[in-house]
Amino acid sequence: MSNIINWDNLRIFLSAARKNNIADAAIDLKLDETTVARRIKRLEEDLGQILFEKHRRGHQLTNAGTQLLEKCEEVELQTGSIFGRKFDNDRNIKGTIRLSAAEGFGANILTKTISKFHKLYPDIEIDLVSGSGFLSLSRREADIAIGLSKPKSKLIISRPLLEYELGLYCSKNYEKAANIKEKNDLENHTLIGYVDDLIYAPELRYFEEVFPYFKPRLRCSSIIAKKNLVEQGVGIAILPNFIADNNLTRLLANEISISRTFWLSSHKSIIDTKRYRVFEKFLFENIKSKI
Repeated sequence: MSNIINWDNLRIFLSAARKNNIADAAIDLKLDETTVARRIKRLEEDLGQILFEKHRRGHQLTNAGTQLLEKCEEVELQTGSIFGRKFDNDRNIKGTIRLSAAEGFGANILTKTISKFHKLYPDIEIDLVSGSGFLSLSRREADIAIGLSKPKSKLIISRPLLEYELGLYCSKNYEKAANIKEKNDLENHTLIGYVDDLIYAPELRYFEEVFPYFKPRLRCSSIIAKKNLVEQGVGIAILPNFIADNNLTRLLANEISISRTFWLSSHKSIIDTKRYRVFEKFLFENIKSKI
């Protein structure tokens, strides 16, 4: 392990870590891909650590790589722009915010809020990425994430945004609904849950919490797909109340009620920018604290 680290190699590492792909980093840095790979290899030799592992979606940081990324970003925050990254001019409310959110919350709640925000701040561009999973704030895949738990990284700032409740739902036309008086009555019904090995957050394992002795007969990775199956009368599912609408009927409301919290998390490097401050303020003012 060398005691002298080439700062330019750290700059290349930082780009590759954020892009999650050496080829994309090469384009961003205007370097040959072979050169980027060679410089990262040299950095690994200097540190005596493997920083990346080849992954089907690109290059994934190892534990050592993640630790180095956090240290580099700490230095970056303290020095302003040591690696050549420019920070926003707070005098202009312009720029882009990339927001990662859970699928159901993004589609049903955030779209309405973003619509109002855009009318007030049309020069702030927003990328809303909502789906089954979240983008990484540590790898700078997103500026803001609205997720189900508080990230542990020291470079991530988090605040609870709102609490929400989930219940058990069926369609209004579900013929067997009248026969459901208690949990045990669900044994002969089709329950719809998540695909177990694709559950990306432990907070989504509420099926086991409510029905420890039952197994869902239908499973999908999408909350929207779950709702659609329920609407079609295929079966019964636990859904957030903010997703359920007039087409659905809640079952066993006094017996089955689950509470969860959405956290708003941001990378430290963006929290002092004006576009972030106005967007965060708008979210907290326009989204109810409990839904």
